[in-house]
Amino acid sequence: MTRINRRNFLKAAAAVSITASTIGFPIFLRTAQAAGEGLKKYQIGNVEVWAVADSMAGLDTARMFAGTDPDLIKKYAPSGNAPGGFTVFLIKMGNELILVDAGYGNQASQLLPGLNKIGVAPAAITKILLTHMHGDHIGGLLWDGNKAFPNAKILLGRIEYDFWMNEASVQAFPERKGNFDLARKTVSMYGSNAVECFDFGAAVLPGIQAQDFSGHTPGQAGFLLQSGSDKLLFWGDILHAAALQFPRPEINPVFDMDPPAALAARARVLEMAAKDKLLIAGAHLPFPPVGRLEKAGEGYRFVPE
Repeated sequence: MTRINRRNFLKAAAAVSITASTIGFPIFLRTAQAAGEGLKKYQIGNVEVWAVADSMAGLDTARMFAGTDPDLIKKYAPSGNAPGGFTVFLIKMGNELILVDAGYGNQASQLLPGLNKIGVAPAAITKILLTHMHGDHIGGLLWDGNKAFPNAKILLGRIEYDFWMNEASVQAFPERKGNFDLARKTVSMYGSNAVECFDFGAAVLPGIQAQDFSGHTPGQAGFLLQSGSDKLLFWGDILHAAALQFPRPEINPVFDMDPPAALAARARVLEMAAKDKLLIAGAHLPFPPVGRLEKAGEGYRFVPE
C-alpha cells in the first residue's frame, strides 16, 4: 500500500484548516453557470464521451498553495484567483453509461441537470469509475440522503478503498474524519454488491485500463480509454490549478496527501501525455477540460479541444 507522508500533509492542512467541509469552500470559489454551459461531447473511436461540469469555479491560489512562494503564485495568477472547476465525465460505450467520478453533489451541483440536458436519467447510469474518494469526487453519489444513481455499480481501486475503510487510517488522520464518514456512508448506501475493487493495470471495463496515479490520495487511479487508435486519459486530480501547475508542475496543492508521491506522479503523467500527444481529461481544469499538452519552458502548455 502507498504510504502517506503525514508530516507534510498535516503541515499544509494546518495552514488552511482543511476539513471535509472546506474541500469545496472557500478554496474553490464557485461562479454562476448558465443553462447549457459546461457540456461538451467528444468522440473517441466508437465511444462517445461527454464532459459535464458539476460547477464552474475559481481557485483561491494563496490558500490552495499555502507554503508556496507568494511571488511565484502572483507571477502566474496575479489576481490570486486561478480558473478551474469540477467536471464529471460520461462515457457512452455499447450498452453502458459510465460516469468518471460524481462531483461535489451539493445544492449548487449541475451534474444531474447536465445529464438531463443530454437525455441521461440517473437511473440509467450503469457504472461509476472513481479516481479517488475525496468529497468533491464522491459527494454526488448521494442526493437527499439517497443513492443518486440507484442502478449503478461503483468501481474503485483496492488501495483507495482499503485506506478509506480502514479504522487505522481514521486514527492516523482525525482531521479527515468528515471525508472518512462520507466515504463509508456512500459505500454503505450502495451496498457491498454494488462496490467492486480493481488493481492497477487491470482492465476495469473493456477498453478502459486503470493506471496508478497514487500520491494525491493513497490509491488515486487514472483511467485510459482506448477505442480503435483513439485514446483518452482521465487523470483525476493530477493537478488542480492549470494556470500555476502547467508552467510549474513542481507546485503542490494542500490537498495532496503525499506531496512527494503526488509530485512524482504529476511529473510522470505530464511527460507521458506531452510525449505521446495524448488526449487528457482533467476534473479540475477550466472548461472545456479535455485537450493535449505541449512542452513549454520549464513546464507545459495545455491546448483544449
